[in-house]
Amino acid sequence: LKLKMNPNGTFDLTDKELDRTFSDLNYYEDRGEIGHYWINERPMFDQIHNSLGSHAKIWAEETGPLQATLISEVTMSLPCRGIRNENTRSEKREDLTIRTAVTLRAGQHKVEVNVQFENNHEDHYLRAMFPTGLTKATHADSGGHFTVDRRPIRPVGPTPESIWPDMATLPQNNFVDVSDGQTGMAFLNDSLAEYEVLDNDERTVALSLLRSVRNWICASLGGTTFPSQKGGQCLGKHEIRYAIMPHKGNWSQANVPLEAELFNVPVVPVQTRTHQGQLPAGETSLFEIDNPALRFSTIKKTEDRDTFIVRVYNPTNDTQTGSLRFFAPVAGAWLTNLNEDRQSEINLKSENEIPVKAGPQKIITIEIIQG
Repeated sequence: LKLKMNPNGTFDLTDKELDRTFSDLNYYEDRGEIGHYWINERPMFDQIHNSLGSHAKIWAEETGPLQATLISEVTMSLPCRGIRNENTRSEKREDLTIRTAVTLRAGQHKVEVNVQFENNHEDHYLRAMFPTGLTKATHADSGGHFTVDRRPIRPVGPTPESIWPDMATLPQNNFVDVSDGQTGMAFLNDSLAEYEVLDNDERTVALSLLRSVRNWICASLGGTTFPSQKGGQCLGKHEIRYAIMPHKGNWSQANVPLEAELFNVPVVPVQTRTHQGQLPAGETSLFEIDNPALRFSTIKKTEDRDTFIVRVYNPTNDTQTGSLRFFAPVAGAWLTNLNEDRQSEINLKSENEIPVKAGPQKIITIEIIQG
């Protein structure tokens, strides 16, 4: 990858393997928000601001052989708050300064973005914007619960000819990916819950960074507003982390779920004292799944037996086969349901290896009997 920072704080990302440059990535957009926790409501007389016209401060924080980081700092003059009874935003403005650190690491096929800002504004909705240029993309794929959710970019309304624009913001878990079948771009994150892919020529991906709203508590017969309580306004310092990964093909071919998991759960080195037991010198693994398309969910003690449970799932549309490998010997294994009721016994490949077969979009739960 090659990174170029632009004067307005956006950056161009060149993938040398794809021979393609993605331009003007990571500008910021801010609009009004006069809804609450349950309702997303724009002011009728809204003001929408972006950072494309900014003059950014830019500097290099580090340029070593293992990683390099460029930093941009943009300042946006934004309305201080919303005025609900006038359905508009305040004419009084205050600066919002956003610092963005973009890091390239040796051997990685993604750039990491760290965003910092202090929010003193109320009633607004802040997003990071990425024009992907993937004009032929028709759907977006995002991480879901034990699956990958595929949704159309065009927010179809009650009839095929109509659209519901405000139904275009959708949930994500760890990642969202846009691909035209030949080329794709994945956005990995460890804290963001919402995205939108704009139905424009650039197929601009918008990551929701902040939605500041009034404190309105829902009850069985209605709701109550607490104007003095500002928890919903998300005031104070924010640090947000995500990564951008261009790739060939679609999310499955690039194994985006694995990349998102590695981004969220990095390796943590732990040094211990001398203790009993033996491990091979050099390298070994206590637990391994040999097919990276099978995603790990949990390893836990069985609820009512002295055994333990391993749960994996297959988010792809193809049947996946593989093995669970353990350093310690295994005496037996059972396929169970989610309630951990035994369904059928599994024939071991060896005392350390259990075969796994998972159909498309299937969750597999296996009970392990220790040797």
